[in-house]
Amino acid sequence: MIPYTIILIAVLIISPFAIGLAEKQDKRTKSRLKNIFLFLLLAQIALASYNWQLLLLFLAISLLQFVLFLKKPSQTVVVINFINTLVLFITMARLDRPIGNLNNLAAIAAAFVVLINNVLGLLLINREKKLRLTSVPVNVKLLLAAFITLIIAALLAFSLAKSGAKAKAIATVSALPEVQEYLRTVPAGIVALDHEDKETNSFVIHVYEVIDNHTATFNWYEINQDTGTVSALIP
Repeated sequence: MIPYTIILIAVLIISPFAIGLAEKQDKRTKSRLKNIFLFLLLAQIALASYNWQLLLLFLAISLLQFVLFLKKPSQTVVVINFINTLVLFITMARLDRPIGNLNNLAAIAAAFVVLINNVLGLLLINREKKLRLTSVPVNVKLLLAAFITLIIAALLAFSLAKSGAKAKAIATVSALPEVQEYLRTVPAGIVALDHEDKETNSFVIHVYEVIDNHTATFNWYEINQDTGTVSALIP
């Protein structure tokens, strides 16, 4: 959750700088926007390729965008980019891997790229030659800034709380006597969060080792977030 919050903050910071470009309609500016959009589109295709099995739909839509964009930049390509953004975030919501995992990092980078391309796409298809924003009173600007700050703070607090709960669940399972004994016997043993069960509001922890690229499971543990009860899924 934290990486996506950082992406949100970055997009909020970058977006205002695009207002000046939105007023420009000269061919040089449009050409630069087109080249940047195309470069970022290729970047998101490359990043999605690292995780192509999970992001297959996102990758397919990105390739379709690329083909359409080469023919002619149009509103259709930009609309598809927004749809693809939704596809990516729905898919990523189901991805639960350590943040250091290369595939996960690539997908996070793809999320940042596709969001930036949404902004660039809108600038590219903008036809208003004299775009002007109505002056906003200082008190309204301060209120808006405070509102955005509160939202970001709430998202960060939620992210940290969720991360803390996951770390606590892993530590709880790691401290179980049978798991301690397993880790002493198997030094390469791993205790990791497998997934979060929304229906039971619990974390499922996987204790295992990797042998010849195969997973050898010791046990699965379910920890209820409400009660803290730990249950071994394999008797």
